[in-house]
Amino acid sequence: MSSRSGLLPVVRRLLFGVSNPPKAKRSGYGATPTTSTFYEGMNEDYRWFRQDELVRGCVVANAFFSTMAAGFSTVLEASEGDAGDYSFVKEGVDEINGRVNLDLVLFVAQVKRSLYGRAGFEVVMREDGYPGWLLSLQSGRLGPNLDEGWRLTGFRYEGRDGFYGPDDVLYFLNLPLEADMEGLSDVEPVRDVCSARHGLLREDFPEIVRTLWAPYTILQADTSGLSREEAEQSVTELASVARAGKSIAINESVTPTVVSMSPDVRGLCEILDRLDQTIIGSFGTPRFLLGRPVENRATAYAELEAYVRGPVAHIQRYLRREVERQWYSRWTRRILEDEGVPVPEGEAPPVAVKHRWNPVRVSDVYEMAKAVSSLWGSHGMGALGGRLDKAWEMMGWDPSELEESE
Repeated sequence: MSSRSGLLPVVRRLLFGVSNPPKAKRSGYGATPTTSTFYEGMNEDYRWFRQDELVRGCVVANAFFSTMAAGFSTVLEASEGDAGDYSFVKEGVDEINGRVNLDLVLFVAQVKRSLYGRAGFEVVMREDGYPGWLLSLQSGRLGPNLDEGWRLTGFRYEGRDGFYGPDDVLYFLNLPLEADMEGLSDVEPVRDVCSARHGLLREDFPEIVRTLWAPYTILQADTSGLSREEAEQSVTELASVARAGKSIAINESVTPTVVSMSPDVRGLCEILDRLDQTIIGSFGTPRFLLGRPVENRATAYAELEAYVRGPVAHIQRYLRREVERQWYSRWTRRILEDEGVPVPEGEAPPVAVKHRWNPVRVSDVYEMAKAVSSLWGSHGMGALGGRLDKAWEMMGWDPSELEESE
């Protein structure tokens, strides 16, 4: 068995490596959800992901630390015998994962399931019967089709029932409390908070800033002797030029009244801080990951430790089980069949591929940061000799971020 491992799949890839076209087609060449800026017409939860930097920060941070911060690996577990005899199964699954960019798929899945309650990807097949890529579907247009026994019979898409078969979509849910397979959004509980925060930041504070350094002036114009049309035009012109802090000159009878505004800025800032804490608390993201200061390093360490053991572990547990059930099990059976070891219907394969998240160790992050800081020295005069790229590499960060900052 091991001597033939991978031979047949290689031949099939050489002969049938081209992907079939996806079932979901582009509807014209207009704006996509990503390029659209008509926020009022968007899905409400997706809108706040686009417009509220705190919501986006929480959703992206949770997805990144759950899926991409440390990555994942696959391992074999044999029901009996030596799992090494089936190493070709792991190699085949790893090749498929790499081809469809599964780590990015899981990151996108977590972002979408947090926003919409569900996320789906069309499995675009190749001529050899293996997946060529995973097409991200619009969650707002995707939903499950269930029979009377609550069994999944397929998926509706863009208003068409049965558009996809049950195996055509890699499907993830968020908070699957009911058997309807619809899921719940994480943004839904803070919609009103987002709306209030948006009003403060985009509407109220700009007006307050304008009135802090210059008072309002009420102009009382004497329009006696003018026709109604002339009087209205005169008042309109005065209102258009009478801006706070601006000087105006007129040749008509006008009586100014200065009104000094003293808004409670401190109180508004406290309200904004409470709104921020409500959003952060709802997502469970540590404050310092969002640029919010904490009391000391010990507090930050405790927050991150609780975060990794709580929300991150919860997300990873769900994603791991779904990937193993929907993805690894399916292709394990197919690879075994291609290698001449078919698994009878209803029986378990002799080997299973398991998804293992690499641990996100909080202590490792802090210890490495401490070591890099020591090597960097004061003003970059340490052993690293001012080589920021080397420090970036030691922390395991993407060097392209340095190029973007330049």
